[in-house]
Amino acid sequence: MVYSINYRGKGMRIAILSDVHGNLEALQQVLRALEQERCDALLSLGDVVGYGPLPNECVRLIAAQASGVILGNHDDALLGRSDIRDFNSYARQALRWQTTVVDEAARAAVSAYQPFIEMAGALFVHAGPRAPMDWPYILNTYDARLHFAAMKSDLCFIGHTHQGLVFEQMPDQSITQTTTVRIELAADHRYIINVGSVGQPRDNNPDASMAVYDSAERVVEIHRVGYDVGRTQQLMRDNYLPEFLIMRLQFGH
Repeated sequence: MVYSINYRGKGMRIAILSDVHGNLEALQQVLRALEQERCDALLSLGDVVGYGPLPNECVRLIAAQASGVILGNHDDALLGRSDIRDFNSYARQALRWQTTVVDEAARAAVSAYQPFIEMAGALFVHAGPRAPMDWPYILNTYDARLHFAAMKSDLCFIGHTHQGLVFEQMPDQSITQTTTVRIELAADHRYIINVGSVGQPRDNNPDASMAVYDSAERVVEIHRVGYDVGRTQQLMRDNYLPEFLIMRLQFGH
């Protein structure tokens, strides 16, 4: 299925995924699951590369399927623009290996990724709406408050932390943090929704995570999709990637 942006009257259904991280097996299963969702567009929120064993294949599949792709910090580091010293030792090792195997076509595709996308009344960004290219982490309501203050829209979708979270700001400016799988967007409320990670979830659930946003119904649903973790792990071992990165996939942390 190839997604193209198709506005349908009052709204559209947008599939949103993030942090594929070279995990082709997980990405393929997510795309198969999305065939049942009748989406008008597919957006990737970045970090197609990093950590996993098949970066070229993931970049190509995203390029073939996505309506738009946002730049992530691992993507940026692959291009030599973000300082690799800011990454932990496992991420550095994986990125150094990936720089030796990523081909020119994939590198060119990554270099065309966008810093953010605005569509259907929402902002889509990798890390957060406040100074997005500084790669901020939104982990709690204190972090979220800074980003709500920088938001012009009432709805923002992010990835980056690999943890699905919903931050909701009420009309009285109070903020709640939840992990619900279905969000009915209330009038006069504002939302920052983390869609989790396709290729390396870190919420103690190894299943790939993604979201579908229905702008007409004003509903967001978080979906989890199982995949053959062992196949990805074996490919990582074949390429001598860090055992820590290999083992964390089966536990989802």
